[in-house]
Amino acid sequence: MEKEEMLKIIKDNIRSQIALDIKDNSKGVSVSSSKVGGNPSVPAGFEWPTYHADWFEEDEYVPLTFFAQFNMEELAQYDKDGIFPKKGMLSFFYCVTDEDLFYGTDPRDKGSARVFYFEDTESLVPAEFPEELSEEFRISEKAVSFKEGTSYPTSEVLFDRYEGFNWDDYHECMEENGFFDDEDYCTQKLLGHADYVQHCAEYYCEMLHRGLDATFPDGQVITKEDEKAMYGEVENWVQLLQIDPGSSEYDDVICVDGNIHFFIKKEDLKALDFEKIQYIAECS
Repeated sequence: MEKEEMLKIIKDNIRSQIALDIKDNSKGVSVSSSKVGGNPSVPAGFEWPTYHADWFEEDEYVPLTFFAQFNMEELAQYDKDGIFPKKGMLSFFYCVTDEDLFYGTDPRDKGSARVFYFEDTESLVPAEFPEELSEEFRISEKAVSFKEGTSYPTSEVLFDRYEGFNWDDYHECMEENGFFDDEDYCTQKLLGHADYVQHCAEYYCEMLHRGLDATFPDGQVITKEDEKAMYGEVENWVQLLQIDPGSSEYDDVICVDGNIHFFIKKEDLKALDFEKIQYIAECS
């Protein structure tokens, strides 16, 4: 791969992102507003999501931790590619326990993270925390504001997808064009490229979408043709949200150095079918 081709690939893979500015809040956030933590805004009769792993006690269902909600109308002016719906509320939940960290790569992890879409934001009401949800897993309410930005593909993103990838050429192209000086870099964001800690998260999502196990168990066979086809689908996955759950913005609710990425396929996003999300939790 020539250096000129590398630069073209980088430019062709630039995406828009929405950076999150999360602040402690003493005044309270309105029911219909975007926020991190606190009591989620939900329709009347909403059933708080729970998760049951096959190694839990038979009757043990763990309430998911509420992480954030985003009003689509508030995001519209920052979503310059028009990826999100124009109205409604997106709410993000993930299972936090003292003993287990769910990575999303095992098919049995399905349900340990949920994304809900509520079209009518005017009728939402604050949900009460379930008694079974420990105080330490209730994230305090914080206000959030947004900033439109640019997301450049990382070397990890391109290495997994392009044959003949040259690390030196990538870094030279990024430096010579001022991309490394990008003031838009952030770990808490909507859309944009996933900042991988390890491997291509979208590839893992596609594996899970096809009924495969992304923990790569013994006996699972993936042919070169299958691998090529799955990498070919990477572009069809949209990162809805990337969070650092070990940060102060989320009350250090999970003591890990890494990110949780929530993804959905483009066609499922268009259909507002958030039951089909995948997530990948990574740590170093």
